[in-house]
Amino acid sequence: MGIIGFGAIGSRLARFFASGEHGPKTSAILVRDHQLSSARAVVPEATVCTNFEEFLEASPSVVAECASANTLATLGPLLLEAGCDVVPLSLGAFADERQQLRFYGAAASGPGRLEIPAGALGSIGFLAGAREHELEKVTVTVAYPTKRWKSMGALQFVDLDQVLVPKAFLEASAREVARLFPGHLNVVTGAGLAGLGLDRTQVVLVADPTITQAWFQIEAISGSGPITIRVDGRNAAVDEDPIDHTAFSVIRLLKRRCASVAI
Repeated sequence: MGIIGFGAIGSRLARFFASGEHGPKTSAILVRDHQLSSARAVVPEATVCTNFEEFLEASPSVVAECASANTLATLGPLLLEAGCDVVPLSLGAFADERQQLRFYGAAASGPGRLEIPAGALGSIGFLAGAREHELEKVTVTVAYPTKRWKSMGALQFVDLDQVLVPKAFLEASAREVARLFPGHLNVVTGAGLAGLGLDRTQVVLVADPTITQAWFQIEAISGSGPITIRVDGRNAAVDEDPIDHTAFSVIRLLKRRCASVAI
């Protein structure tokens, strides 16, 4: 496998799959210049480089993108064309409908294919399954602490200093939310891709001064009946790693590719 990006998630994946004992072996890592030494220390046997052509020469069969929406938009179609399966985390690249169609076209042409991970939601399989049986409505509610909304630019929609109780401050489509908060809220895009699409998936954003971690809730209606799922974050200290569900959903997907019993 190859990994693009060596931040919190990319470095965790590199360590987990360094030996190949638990799934695909890390064979190549594409990093920024200042990350070369740290990445080489983690996986000394892998090709660690800053050059995309050198990365491709390592011939990864699957690539986990853990960098940015711009990186995914630039390199994703090239990876698919080169025959690499792509597991993208920066789903904000799909907010642009033309970019989404370009990706889907590249995946259809192959030989590589896109595999969308669940990310922080933990699972999106239930939405993909419901889509096969009269899925009619999907609403995604995302709640963050007010401090985090400030860092994401939500002050243009609500005076967060005046929010003393949980408050819904924006309702829009998944595509519009992805455009308004680039680089964030990949869970919204993932739910949209799995279910009714980005334009038909409704999103409610909640500022909650009573919490320290995010929570996500999906409510859906299909021919099989109503569906509700909620995922809460853990109360991690500021210096702890808050990415459990995101990183481990990718680990599960990659392990599944090599498992004799796929779950």
